[in-house]
Amino acid sequence: MNNYSKNLYYKDMEIKQAKELAKEFYAKNYTPQLLRYGNLKLGSNVAIWDLPSIITCKYKCKDCYAIKAERMYKNTRVMRAFHYEIIKQALSDSKKHYYFVNYINTELRRHALMYKLPVVRIHASGDFFSDDYYRLWQEIIVNNEDIKFYTYTKVYSNEVIDKINKCYDNFNIVKSLVDDKHLNYGDLDYLEDITKTLEAQGKEYTICGYGHSDNKLTCMGNCTKCLTCSNVLFIKH
Repeated sequence: MNNYSKNLYYKDMEIKQAKELAKEFYAKNYTPQLLRYGNLKLGSNVAIWDLPSIITCKYKCKDCYAIKAERMYKNTRVMRAFHYEIIKQALSDSKKHYYFVNYINTELRRHALMYKLPVVRIHASGDFFSDDYYRLWQEIIVNNEDIKFYTYTKVYSNEVIDKINKCYDNFNIVKSLVDDKHLNYGDLDYLEDITKTLEAQGKEYTICGYGHSDNKLTCMGNCTKCLTCSNVLFIKH
């Protein structure tokens, strides 16, 4: 398992608080809403699950947007660390695994009743830090076929991502590393080079227009490309 020393924004007292919350969670004395809903970019129909950045990621990327909230807000650090702690316990204890999965499934069933297009973004911050952790989400995805799930990852190769995406109608992984080496975001000149490569390979791609399009684009509103396309490129802003 990864440790907090990789991300120095996490303070010892905050980690201790997160571990206490995890203890209370599995003792059934703490029943929080685990998923947060929407942000400046995403609509309220999107439930979001986060883990600590850097700690659970394979790479420490320059200009990582997920780090900003951790740098600024103690509550963000505590809740992401709390998520990490309950996941680690769920992966090592079958009873806690069962409790976590059922807890999330119950929250997701409520979410599915509220929206015509219920969506879950796995990891606005964080990544699949182990195969066992991926399989935990796989179990949740299979149990909730009426909900669309998507994520971005640098952990799995493009070949593995293509295989995973073919297995599901309700789950899509967007490749954060195009061709396993180039980040899927950058300035216009950078993206032009990436698109030429993808076109030469005959691969489908789309460039996200959020913040740059003349249209009033809303993520998971009038644009749902991240639910179906594995090569989504972003203009750095």
